[in-house]
Amino acid sequence: MKKLIIIVIILVALVAMIAIYLVATTPKTSAGVRFPLTDAQRALIAEVPGSAESFALIPTAAALDAKMRANPVTSEVVGQWERSHSLPSPWMIGGADLLAWRDATATHYLVRLDPFRAALVRTYMMFGGDLGETLLLTAPSGAPINANDLAPILALAEKLPPGDAFVVQRRGSRGAFPPIGRPAVTSLSVTSDDILFTSRAARDADEPAAAPLTQPAQFARGAILTATFATMPRVVEDMNRVFGTRVSSLVENGGTLTVYDIDTHKFLPRPKGVISVTDDPPRRASFEEFVNKVKQGESLGIHIRTAEHGGALLLSFDDSIDLYLKDAFQPGSWPAGKWAVRADPKRLVPILGRLGGSIGLRVAAPRFFRSARDLGRWIDALKGATVLEAAASDDGSVEELKVRIGAK
Repeated sequence: MKKLIIIVIILVALVAMIAIYLVATTPKTSAGVRFPLTDAQRALIAEVPGSAESFALIPTAAALDAKMRANPVTSEVVGQWERSHSLPSPWMIGGADLLAWRDATATHYLVRLDPFRAALVRTYMMFGGDLGETLLLTAPSGAPINANDLAPILALAEKLPPGDAFVVQRRGSRGAFPPIGRPAVTSLSVTSDDILFTSRAARDADEPAAAPLTQPAQFARGAILTATFATMPRVVEDMNRVFGTRVSSLVENGGTLTVYDIDTHKFLPRPKGVISVTDDPPRRASFEEFVNKVKQGESLGIHIRTAEHGGALLLSFDDSIDLYLKDAFQPGSWPAGKWAVRADPKRLVPILGRLGGSIGLRVAAPRFFRSARDLGRWIDALKGATVLEAAASDDGSVEELKVRIGAK
């Protein structure tokens, strides 16, 4: 009996020592990633399989896991991911860097562990640990990513700011984020209050250059969505069908759309908001010409209201101008560059969900429909966020997108 007790005590002590070791060697602070990447990080990325659509390098991944669980928005995202995917636990990773990639079938993880921790993880997996084939401790089988494909990705990444993780969407990747070209590289940072993304991609050579906006955009606090742009995006052309008149002519050289609500009860959903353009002689002439044409067609049921405010000409197809003139405004976090957007996810996500089921929008305004659907898919998991802000710019050869998601 005494021997049994001694054995039990020894086993308990051994388990306790292992637990203490695992806790002590699991870092609480992220080492982060800086650019350009180190030789060791480049070597790890070079092991990504050529079949990967996207991949991520996460230094001291266990520490980033803790940061994401402390953030109200990302904690929910992590929880949702865990419920549908097999994830390596922080104790398995310890202080190691994690390489994750997604192919056509699943997400996989590669981690280089110290011998003792590797032995523990192999034992856990041997006795039924539910990780399937997603966690690898050695290089994956199959051909790695081509060096010629990897070189431009690493070159794009050299001017990214430091972050907690480095994420790559390869050419042909189907993800809705980031909404720029492919391949795209992203530096991700997480705090208890914010999630910050900076993404870069080669500029589309066929896209016409536009005079950049050099000042931060001004966002109406009460709006569910505000978008300002130097060059009109093609999706705005669909607004012509929604409003029954050529509103795109007002903003073809830039402008701001401030949306307070979207009437989703109509067969063709209709935004309720304000169109704003800079008050200068050419724009004023175009604005007045548009207003005169619309007033001639009021018998068709098209009614507008106009106003002037803060050096801008305002137009609305409803009474949103009253809300706009009383609203408070907040400057954006960055110069608007090509375009800038600010949204209230809590109010916007349910509306986007309803737009995704609109047959009228799908038929009459397909670009508007696809944009609403893609945005809804991207921010659905962020419905607990307080604000979503983004700004895009380019330097003539590279397009850069900055995104801030407020959690508090």
